[in-house]
Amino acid sequence: MGLSAAATAGGEASASLARSIANALRVYHDLSKFKLSAFVVSTAAAGYVLGSGERVDWEGLGWTSLGTMLCSASANTFNQVFEVKNDSVMARTMRRPLPAKRCSVAHAATFGVLAGLAGVGVLTVKANNETAALGAFNIALYALCYTPLKQMHWLNTWAGAVVGAIPPVMGWCAARGAIEPAAGVLAAALYYWQMPHFMALAYMARDDYVRRVLSHTGGYRMLSHPAYDATGRRLAAVALRNAVYMFPLGVVAVTCGLTTAPFAYEAALLAAPMALSAAVFYRRPSTTHARRMFHGSLVYLPVFQGLACLHRIPRAEDARRAPLAVSAPPMERWWAWSEWSVDGWTAWDGLAELGAGMDRSSQAPFPFLPPPTWATGEGDDAGGGARCPHKVDFEPGRSSGAVVETRRWWGRGTRRSSKTSEERR
Repeated sequence: MGLSAAATAGGEASASLARSIANALRVYHDLSKFKLSAFVVSTAAAGYVLGSGERVDWEGLGWTSLGTMLCSASANTFNQVFEVKNDSVMARTMRRPLPAKRCSVAHAATFGVLAGLAGVGVLTVKANNETAALGAFNIALYALCYTPLKQMHWLNTWAGAVVGAIPPVMGWCAARGAIEPAAGVLAAALYYWQMPHFMALAYMARDDYVRRVLSHTGGYRMLSHPAYDATGRRLAAVALRNAVYMFPLGVVAVTCGLTTAPFAYEAALLAAPMALSAAVFYRRPSTTHARRMFHGSLVYLPVFQGLACLHRIPRAEDARRAPLAVSAPPMERWWAWSEWSVDGWTAWDGLAELGAGMDRSSQAPFPFLPPPTWATGEGDDAGGGARCPHKVDFEPGRSSGAVVETRRWWGRGTRRSSKTSEERR
């Protein structure tokens, strides 16, 4: 009997401990908004792969993903700590750990601090200081800027879009050791994508905001509220405008040397359904059209990231940590800006082909103007090439009265002048 009772008591204690651990894990799962954090990690991972060379460092990718996950969990936890009052009156959020009293505010705040310190620490040790700084900055931006701004102004969505655009830059920086211009392509994709995504979400939840939140002090200020957008067209216009901005992202990626040419066509085709759904939503704002746009956005970004990684051009290993070292034009040929521009663009990793193309298309003082021509005077070099008047004037033994042809830029023809400098005076 005694042994049986002891065994029963031990089994109950073990079951109770298992339930406690499971409940704690569930609380941390919900505080971190695990699905959202996993999505954030996917964007950082895409940035890491795109910034890698011929071989992807899978161990480094794993540590970067872990650090990003912890930073995201910290930011999401602080967001819930600050918004517990409003979350408790919204149907969509009242079952979160704090409103549901599944943990205390102090417990949640402690978890947020520990997760943030661990995330920044992992990124510092296993990636680099720049990536860790971006992670810490993003936690602060989300918790201390975006979160309070939600109760102050509907521009909070734009601040949130900046927060969402940083993780892919973190991944790139972890792989390359520096922030480079090409990293902005994926960051721009995240920024533009968030507008139709969250505008659709705000429209679908507008009744919840109106009935439960804005009647209370300190409620959320969303663009979907009738006080700011009675018809829904203003919100839909924001979604449509940013959906259109996604069309040239593939072209920019190819131009920057980030991906191969097929990605430009694939990215444009991928953006077309998003723009179409946003246009339909703009024409007839409704919950049905907002939901279609929202679901479309869930498909767009993973496919965009996957295609970008599939068509990626490996980064040059010897270009690490020299992202913005643009060379200065030599003083002896300061007028030959288009020639220097090739050197300058080459220093921006991935843009060498663009600079070379600009040089081939224009041999002018500024690469977007047509090349000027000057008539050659007697005694010019054999071959009769066009000469710069500045070089002619300052070459030894040449007369300042050389015949030059000047063109009227407004297109009324040409005139010739043979006046010397003395006659002009």
